[in-house]
Amino acid sequence: MPSPIARAIRQQRPFVSPEQEVMLGLRLAADRVIDPWRQFLKANADLTNGQYNVLRILRGSHPHKLTAGAIVERMIARDPDVTRLVDRLVARGLAVRERSERDRRVVETGITPKGLTMLAELDPHAKRLPKALIGPLGARRVKQLATLLNSLIEEMGAFP
Repeated sequence: MPSPIARAIRQQRPFVSPEQEVMLGLRLAADRVIDPWRQFLKANADLTNGQYNVLRILRGSHPHKLTAGAIVERMIARDPDVTRLVDRLVARGLAVRERSERDRRVVETGITPKGLTMLAELDPHAKRLPKALIGPLGARRVKQLATLLNSLIEEMGAFP
C-alpha cells in the first residue's frame, strides 16, 4: 500500500531511498502548511510571505534598523532580491529606508508605525495557524516532530 506521500504525488514506483521519501514529504508538508498562510496574507493584507517575513524581522529589531544583509541572514526562506521586497514595503508606508548615521554608505531599513499596526492585526491569525494545521497531531507527536526537525537542522549533510 503506498504511503500518504506517494499517494499525494501519485508516485507509481517505490522511492529510491527512505531519504528521498522524507525529502519529498518535507517539501509536500511545507507547501501544505505555507500555502494557506500565503493565500490569507494575499487576501487580507496584500502581502507575500517574503514581505511578511521582512516585516516580522524588522519588528524584531525595532527600534533599531537593519541593513539588507542583516535582513537576509534572518530570513527563513532566503530571497535573493530583498531590495525588491523592501521597495514594496517602503512604497506602502510599512517600512522606511535611511542612511546610517555611523556610515553614510550604509542604508538601513526599519518598520513604520503602519507596519507595526499591520503586524499586530495579523498576529492573532499567525498564532492560530500552527494550532489549526499542526495541532491535530497531538501534543506528543508535535513534540516528536519538533525534536526530529531540530535534529535534522543540526545534523543535516551537505550537497554537493
